[in-house]
Amino acid sequence: MVLLASTLFYSCGGDGASASESGASFSGNIADAANITIHFEKYNMSRASHIIGSQQIGADGTFNFEMPTAYENGLYRFRVGQSRIIFPVKGDETAINISGTLKELNNYSFSVSGSDEMVKYVEVMGKWKGGKIPVPKIESELSALDPIPAMAAAIAIGGKSKAFLNLHEAIYARLKNDVSKSPYTMDYASFVNNIKNPPVANKRPKPAPRAKKADKMNVGDIAPNIALKSPDGKNYSLNELKGKVVLLDFWASWCGPCRRENPAVVQIYDKYKAKGFTVFSVSLDGSTDRWKKAIAQDKLAWPYHVSDLQKWKSAPAKEYGVSSIPKTFMIDKEGKIASVGLRGAASIERELLKLL
Repeated sequence: MVLLASTLFYSCGGDGASASESGASFSGNIADAANITIHFEKYNMSRASHIIGSQQIGADGTFNFEMPTAYENGLYRFRVGQSRIIFPVKGDETAINISGTLKELNNYSFSVSGSDEMVKYVEVMGKWKGGKIPVPKIESELSALDPIPAMAAAIAIGGKSKAFLNLHEAIYARLKNDVSKSPYTMDYASFVNNIKNPPVANKRPKPAPRAKKADKMNVGDIAPNIALKSPDGKNYSLNELKGKVVLLDFWASWCGPCRRENPAVVQIYDKYKAKGFTVFSVSLDGSTDRWKKAIAQDKLAWPYHVSDLQKWKSAPAKEYGVSSIPKTFMIDKEGKIASVGLRGAASIERELLKLL
């Protein structure tokens, strides 16, 4: 059996083709960043940030991420080129939009709409970058921000310099008073403590190098079976397709990059379906209606469409180690994974021809 598994999490944002599950979005226009990749994530200080999506900025400088979940109170970050922009949200925002150039991003002189929290933060950071806030006035300027944005600004401005310890301690006191149970409060406590009591150099034994985390599914592994229902309630099993070349495709109607990849999958399916090739699609949707609508819109003509409608908690996605979409696995006639990470018609076709 040749199975081509495509896991579509890597670049999940929106492209306007389908509405997000949450109705929330992050969009904008970066005039001089055409065709550069932009990454968007929920930012955590000392813990791994949660990647929301990555996509290529359009030729006109525009981008649009449709959020799989609503905004949460806290910090988000987008990365484009050498720019790393952290910004706060209240959690009640639905559509945040930015506009500017790469230089304006670095100077915090870009424009923002859709979030009063972000507008105030960018304004303060822009004044600091422009040299309009003298050091003795920083604390009073940051007092106009809520505790979490004030913390982010203090870290950006003062870093771990002891000269800013009093500033950090004052903002930490606000955090502890207002949002004591927030993970940011706990992270900031460690940050401030490290300024007061920095680790002593050369006193600790050098840690052993970490082994690189292995992918859950690797080339040569047997592809686990997936048995779920279609939108119409019919049961389909991946194992029933043994003897065929199968593209196992993890995707979602709300994932813009997944939708943009679908024409390539359709192209290969149409060309090789009579030669023992098919597609087995696993959706990370939460709504049957949106799922069925996307299948029809994108002309995904193969019958094998399944989902447990658990979105990111999808059991097959967990079993295959899927953490971002799109991603692909090619599986051979023995039911073993032959290659991983295929995208685009040419890449899929090249690997498929080795196994047909």
